[in-house]
Amino acid sequence: MGWNLAEVYPYDLILLDVMLPKLDGISFCQKLRTNQSSLLNPNRETPVILMTALDAVTNKVIGLDAGADDYLAKPFDMNELLARIRALLRRNQKTLSPLLSWGDLSLNPNSCEVIYQEKPIYLAAKEYEILELFLRYPEQIFSTSRLLDRLWTSEEFPSEGAVRAHIKGLRQKLKKAGVADILETIYKQGYRLKDQEVVNEKYQEDINQLEYNSINETSELKAVWEKYRQSYSDRLTILQQAIDAIKNGTFTPTQQQEAEREAHTLIGSLGCFGLETASEISRQIKQLIQQNQALKPPEITELEQLLTQLKEEIEGYGCENQINQIEYLPSIPNISSLSLSLLIVDDDLPLAQQMAIEATNWGFRAKIAVNLQAAEEFLSDHHFDVILLDINFPDSIKNGLDFLAIVHNHYPKIPVVMLTAENSFIQRVEAARLGSQCFLQKPISPAEVLATITQIIQPVNQSVAKLLIVDDDPGLLNLLTTLLEPSNYHLTLLNQPEKFWETLEQTAPDLLILDVEFSVIQKSEKDTINYWSGFDLCQVVRSDSRWNRLPILFLSSHNDLETIQRGFTVGADDFLTKPIVPTELITRVRTRLEQRKLWKLTEIDALTGLSLRRKALQDLTRLLQLAQRQQQPFSLAVLDLDHFKSVNDQYGHEMGDQVLNYFGKILNQSFRQEDVVGRWGGEEFIVGMYGTDKEDGMRKLVQVLQQFSQYSFTSLDGTRFKVTFSGGIVQTPDHGQDLQTLYQKADIALYQAKAEGRNRICSANLNK
Repeated sequence: MGWNLAEVYPYDLILLDVMLPKLDGISFCQKLRTNQSSLLNPNRETPVILMTALDAVTNKVIGLDAGADDYLAKPFDMNELLARIRALLRRNQKTLSPLLSWGDLSLNPNSCEVIYQEKPIYLAAKEYEILELFLRYPEQIFSTSRLLDRLWTSEEFPSEGAVRAHIKGLRQKLKKAGVADILETIYKQGYRLKDQEVVNEKYQEDINQLEYNSINETSELKAVWEKYRQSYSDRLTILQQAIDAIKNGTFTPTQQQEAEREAHTLIGSLGCFGLETASEISRQIKQLIQQNQALKPPEITELEQLLTQLKEEIEGYGCENQINQIEYLPSIPNISSLSLSLLIVDDDLPLAQQMAIEATNWGFRAKIAVNLQAAEEFLSDHHFDVILLDINFPDSIKNGLDFLAIVHNHYPKIPVVMLTAENSFIQRVEAARLGSQCFLQKPISPAEVLATITQIIQPVNQSVAKLLIVDDDPGLLNLLTTLLEPSNYHLTLLNQPEKFWETLEQTAPDLLILDVEFSVIQKSEKDTINYWSGFDLCQVVRSDSRWNRLPILFLSSHNDLETIQRGFTVGADDFLTKPIVPTELITRVRTRLEQRKLWKLTEIDALTGLSLRRKALQDLTRLLQLAQRQQQPFSLAVLDLDHFKSVNDQYGHEMGDQVLNYFGKILNQSFRQEDVVGRWGGEEFIVGMYGTDKEDGMRKLVQVLQQFSQYSFTSLDGTRFKVTFSGGIVQTPDHGQDLQTLYQKADIALYQAKAEGRNRICSANLNK
């Protein structure tokens, strides 16, 4: 439990007992300080005091070597404990300056004034407190929960969404005053004050990049605008009809609702194309139309004048001078996970050879360099996807860090995993500065090394992320397509909210982008009008166990705190106000996709890369229901590795893990993305195939069996061996209509395959 807390919440100090069940204090401390702790762990450098009833010098040495900062033997005096705590906390404590500053931005705690370049900036109370906290502790990361604890009282009940809204308000006010964005968003941790020098260095680069981007994106935005210009003119016609009805005294509630929605759509859409003036005019029109009482002649005249101005803005718009907000972002390349190459740089040849054998079993092509000169020659003549590098080379005047510097300067895209027998913090810092992805401590098994390498390169080999965007404005949907397509996302665009659920289940997206309000209406059989909002769709998603963790990003023309808070209340993960700033949109999308990726790791078996049982069960249920609704065949197969226990007994559990890993890769590569493949438990696996009858499913499984059974595994002593599997397959509706019945009959067919000699696939008997 302590480790789970330490991975999530930042602490100022950890008081740690040595004798603990499941994970002892020494191991806890070692795990926290070494590579076993996530790079995102907020407590990697947190001071640790170890407590134990054992007072031997050896135990103290072991504790301090494990990474503890202090050691206290029981029984201890409470005053001594408190003194040691104060001493550790003082080490990182900085003297607080009366005047807090960041470049030309300064905050005076005595007068509560915020000044930038001699001009005052007026902040709300919470915005001021947030800014002061970051300026006082520039190196600390503050999560939303930590900000709540520090800045809100127990009588207040704000949500984390309210914290994000205050931070957004602070950023906007600072930006309006000319201050660069001083807060850095640290994924899954919170916010931190940016390094001022880094911001200044990038300032001119950003200006140059924006100039380039304006040229690069002009033609695409022009095409989108010209395509949908007429649709926005049509919306003006509806507004004109509403004004005419107001003048004639025939303005009905239905017309009022329709006119409000058209004006609301124009507020967001026109602003996204850069027509900020037109967007503001639309907002004023909406405010006048919303008035319940009859408009007076001066107000009607103002309404007509506003509509005339709006028409002029739209008709005279050509996009040429509005593109400078668009930033060019290069597309993300997709690299195949097959035949990846690994360079092993280590003067310990036997160990390097073991690593190479292990790498082969994990699907890598490995080359060994026993000295740094050979490594440099290999690097200049061959392409490598990842490098495993030892630090120490006793026979050379250079060490691994020198080679790492070469890779960092000339091949920055190649991830490097460091391997060393020394536990030097100085070397760790230097390796991190030079871009090393991970730091491994010898002794370590080859299987652990390759598992780490596979996890590091996994983000590069991920499948294309799927985005479902729901907005009733076709022009805005096309604009979002223009902005997001360069990042190689698979986009599904929907402008009919009544088809949302059907589309959601068919596409199974990784991220959902919702507009808050839809002007599209659905008419029932009785011709009554039903309005659906993005809030409604969000609540529906959150109420379903299959989708309740799907990241949801709201887009809205509303920027009031009440709307934003409501969005987070119904379950949104993020809220972005229109007009859209392209870089902010793309950053938010990437951040939420990274969040989903990390969440998926809790549902994915690290050894095989397949879904764990709970996730597989949810996906199979969704797929079966979809097949039944669309009257498509659905096949379910249960697979089991033959004599797997003897593999573990004869060759060791490490080789058993390699067999499972390879089998997972084969299954992942053999089935479609829309199929479900999961590890049911132990050496048992399950496969659900949408739109596939059992005959086609049987043929596919036989191909997988042939490929897997022909592969030769190599044990650590050089022995080569092969493994097979057995399987049972069923289909709906022949063998059942629900998942439980299908699984039971597939399991019976599996045991039939084992009884007939294994290494085969059997179909369930219709009579059983």
